[in-house]
Order: sequence, then structure tokens, then C-alpha cells
Amino acid sequence: MWIVELISAIRSKLGEFWWYSALIFLAARFGDAINLFIGLWLVPKFVSPQELGAVLPLTSFATSLALPISIFGLVFMRRVNILAMEGKRGQLKSLLRSVFVIVGVLLFLMIVLSAVISPLVFERIRVSKGSLGVLVIATGFLGTVAPVYTNALQALKKFRSISLMHILGAPIRLVVMLITMPIRALAGYFTAQSAMSLWQIFLSVFTLRKELGTSVPIESYWTRENIRAMLRYLFFVTLFAVPTLTSFIETMIIRQRLSDVDSAAYYMISRFGEVGVYAAGAILTVLFPYVSEAEAKKDKKVYKLIYSSTLASIAFGLICACFFYFFGGRILSLFPNGGIYSSYAPQMAILTMILCLGATLNCTIVGFVAEENFRFLWWWLPFHAVYGLLLLFITGYGYLENILPANLIDVLKTINSYGLNFILVTMLLMQLCKLVFVFLPFNKNRA
Repeated sequence: MWIVELISAIRSKLGEFWWYSALIFLAARFGDAINLFIGLWLVPKFVSPQELGAVLPLTSFATSLALPISIFGLVFMRRVNILAMEGKRGQLKSLLRSVFVIVGVLLFLMIVLSAVISPLVFERIRVSKGSLGVLVIATGFLGTVAPVYTNALQALKKFRSISLMHILGAPIRLVVMLITMPIRALAGYFTAQSAMSLWQIFLSVFTLRKELGTSVPIESYWTRENIRAMLRYLFFVTLFAVPTLTSFIETMIIRQRLSDVDSAAYYMISRFGEVGVYAAGAILTVLFPYVSEAEAKKDKKVYKLIYSSTLASIAFGLICACFFYFFGGRILSLFPNGGIYSSYAPQMAILTMILCLGATLNCTIVGFVAEENFRFLWWWLPFHAVYGLLLLFITGYGYLENILPANLIDVLKTINSYGLNFILVTMLLMQLCKLVFVFLPFNKNRA
């Protein structure tokens, strides 16, 4: 049929990378339409304005708590990609089985850490704990374990299964929310998050069983050479991932230091701001295995692929930011309690560019990580350390009011009076600085 021929011609013209990026982009948008309804209508309807600003800090806390699993997932994806490229399916099957043990150990450590930290976090973001503690742990755990399996699909280039995951994941989340949120809003929100992660794990395991069934004999993966290579990669990925805890600091400061209205407004505008990440999200899903494969083949066209991905991501984000600047206020007023936040349209445009630049930066950084190029770490680590400490110092000056000079305290009070605007501008400057540095020539491998 002519439609099949047309699709085949478009696929040939775009190439495999951009074809699968477009496919996942379209599939993800179906899920995002439902997610926007959830984030902008359902959550504000059931979660009070006083607690709405706590949703993002709780989510960020769950993600940060499970950071070790996230690091393991990235290392795992790289090793899976190498084994898949080399056709070593037996070793790949062995590695996948080892995941269960490693994840179990990390879960135990996560629970112990949560028991110590979570009471302090809940107190600072003005949320009564109740059953939320267990749900936040479950959400953080499942939300970071799921990518371990989906990363295996990504490395094996099972993009059709990933597309199906996007299409059906959001409806599952919506159904669970409709059932649970009327009972208890925040608890229902995190229950639904966990349900979506369970769906991702189920589909991934089902697809991997078809790929690595009984016909594939198990071969031992854990040789001395493989262990050495994995530990080396784990070390550098940890140095890369730990500084991203600054995002937790940002959301905590916004909730802890600002008013309920400002922190709730940040939640509302972030739902729109994430639209600017749509292009980068689809590209990132496809980018890692292609860059990893290009590096193994010593194909220097890999940098052209990274640069074109970056430009596509920024262009999409700019269009979204301009649209939200002019029309964001009108759109916000259409949602439950949205009239309270309609004046935050300029901040919505700024946050859209912050998130877009962050995702764009990830396109480049993930490209470096995929080719085991960690030359960027010499500036990545101090950037985040200084930035995190500076945010904590400027917004938490009250703890030092009796120590610091009075004129400095006056300056800090003036800065903090700008509230959400100050924090967003600071976040934007940080992203711009990182984006400039990431494209400097010294980040490239010399070989």
C-alpha cells in the first residue's frame, strides 16, 4: 500500500536514529496528554493549595533516596549495550539475573537511610508523614528500578516496546489515581506513581524473556576483566551522578523557604515547563545506544549526532517558552485554583528554558558517558558543589544571622525578597554556564 511505502520512504530519509526518536516522541505525547491532565487538573483538584507545593519535593526526595540504584542502572545499561553489540547474549542473561540480588541489597540500604532522613524532610516541607513514608520509599525504589529494566530495552534497541510502555503507562497511572486520590490525595498520587513503574518493569521483563529465553544458554559474566571494567565505570558514573542532588536542594528550598502560594505555583508551572523537555526526552532514549555503538566503532560522526540532538532540543524548548510567556497566564486560569497562579506566566517561560537546557545538557553528557569519556568531570563536580552551597547559604542565612555582618545580612534579605524569581534566575544561569562549558573542546576524547 502507498501508506506503507510512504512510511518506508520517510524512515529511509530520516535514518534509524531520527526515525526512532520521532516514533518515541509521538508515543510519549499520548501518555503526556494524560499526564498533563493528571498534573494540572486531577492533582490540584484533590491536593489542597497548602500541600500542592510539597508534591515535587517529595518526588525529588524519593528520587534522591534511590540515587545508588540510578547509578547502577546507568552502569548496567552501558554493559548491556556492549554485550548486545558483541552478541554475548549468554553473558547478558547472566548479568540480568544478577540485577535482582544487587537491587535487593540497595533497597535494604535505602530503607535504612530513609528511616533516618525522612522525618527531617517531612518536617521541613510541612507535610504530615502518616503512610507517606512507606509510599515515598516504594515510589523512589520502583521509579529507579524500572529504568534498570527499560535501559536493557534501550540498549537492545527495543524501541517498539518502549513506545508501548509510554502509550499504556499514563492510562494505568490515571486509573489508579482516580481510585485512590479521593481517599487520600498525596498517598494516592504516590500509589499511582508506583503502579506505573510496576507496569514498566512487567513489560520490560516480558520483552526480555522473549529476547533471552531458554534458547539462550547462560554464560558467566563475572570475570575479573568484566568486574574491573564495571567498577571503573561505576566510579566515574558516581562522580557524575552525585552532584545532581542539587535538584533536590532546589525543590526543598522552594518549598521550605517560600510561601505556600509560591511553592504551589512552582508545581503548576513545572507541569507546563516539562513540555519543553519532550523533544530531548525522546532523543535521549535513542541516543545512548547509538553513541555507545559509534564509540566502539571509533566513528567520530558521533559528535555531529550529539550536536544536532542538542540544537533540536533547544529549538523546541525556545518555541514552548515563547508560547508560555504570552499565553501561560490564560492557560493556568483554566485549571482548578488556577486563577491564583495566572500571574506566574513569566516564571513559567523561565522554568521551561531551565528544564529544556537541563535536558539538552543531558543529551551531551549522556553522550560522553556512553563513550566512557569523563573529561568533563573536572568542572562538573566543582560547579555543582559551589552552586549547592551557595543556594543553601543565601536562602538559609537565618541560621548565621548572629555571626555574619549586619550589612551582609541586609543584602541577603534583599535577595531573598525576590522569592521564586531569584531561585529561577539562579537555576537558569547555572544551566547556561554548564551548557557553555560542555561544548568547550577540552571535553572531547583525544583519541
